[in-house]
Amino acid sequence: MAKYQQLTDEIQQQIEAGIWPPGTKLPSLRQQVAQHGLSLMTVMHAYEVLESQGWIVSRPQSGYYVAPRALQTAQAQVALSEQVDINDFVFDVLQAIRDPAIVPFGSAFPDPELFPQRQLMRSLTNVSHQLTPLDALNNLPPGNAALRQMLAQRYARQGITLSPDEIVITNGALEALNLSLQALTEPGDYVVIEQPTFYGALQAIERLKLKALAVPSDAQHGIDMQQLEETLQRWPVKACWLMTTLQNPLGVTLSPARKAQLVALLARYQVPLIEDDVYAELWTGAEAPHPAKYWDRGGDVLHCGSFSKCLVAGFRVGWVAAGQHAQRIQRLQLMSTLSTSAPMQLALADFLATRRYDTH
Repeated sequence: MAKYQQLTDEIQQQIEAGIWPPGTKLPSLRQQVAQHGLSLMTVMHAYEVLESQGWIVSRPQSGYYVAPRALQTAQAQVALSEQVDINDFVFDVLQAIRDPAIVPFGSAFPDPELFPQRQLMRSLTNVSHQLTPLDALNNLPPGNAALRQMLAQRYARQGITLSPDEIVITNGALEALNLSLQALTEPGDYVVIEQPTFYGALQAIERLKLKALAVPSDAQHGIDMQQLEETLQRWPVKACWLMTTLQNPLGVTLSPARKAQLVALLARYQVPLIEDDVYAELWTGAEAPHPAKYWDRGGDVLHCGSFSKCLVAGFRVGWVAAGQHAQRIQRLQLMSTLSTSAPMQLALADFLATRRYDTH
């Protein structure tokens, strides 16, 4: 067991035993360093894990305190929200971060200077010279055929076999996620999300008038599988919206075994999974982690991806590998945004065809 995990478990047991009651100030980072002979980074990591799990809270210029009982209980149990109300708050936050004096810590984008802007503009210029009136029709849902073919080939290289016809090109991943949720639910239905979760999931649930079931997730293991199964037994869940790789905001990636367990569990209860995988290309290590879609055998994992976080934010091109739900999603897209920008689809297809994407 890692040293930070040993300290995490020790402090958690002390809190449960009542040694540190709610509201009590914990020993400082430096005191823990001196007491346990650990590095400052190790102690800090342990405190961050405890904070993410709701055991402790930090107070600026003061230190770390044991969280109130209410917070600990909320983190340990599934939270049901009959009515989600977050859009006004999100709107205010997004308006505020337009101020150049504000540092947007909640903006999960790489530095735009890391994107290959010059090469992308070259691809956009190439296709602009060849655009015809028919291109608008040829790129209607499910989207550009060449781009969908290349995406299917990228899935194949990960060991995932699916037809280009199962892929729908969307206006960014958020449209892919929203359309997937809309395709699977009706107003008043129950949807499982993680706690904490990406605010976009809450916005979609509010817009579609759904009920949210928030299952606890932590920064070490991800979603609590036992509580997820109890939730599926207790409520008529129609869909799950989860991030299995580099979860926002915790950053946790489920292990292959837990991803396989998740897909098998949802298949047993016949609940589709909307897999938000927008950070898939930002992995580190020798090999890219497989998405949960890799273990899908029934076509009920709707895998949503995007080029916005890894290649170019402004193009707003994403996709969903929707399996048996692809036709339904196409119809919904035609009734809402009609289609994704034809020039942007063509430019990305041109860029991917050169293999510059993998080099980038």
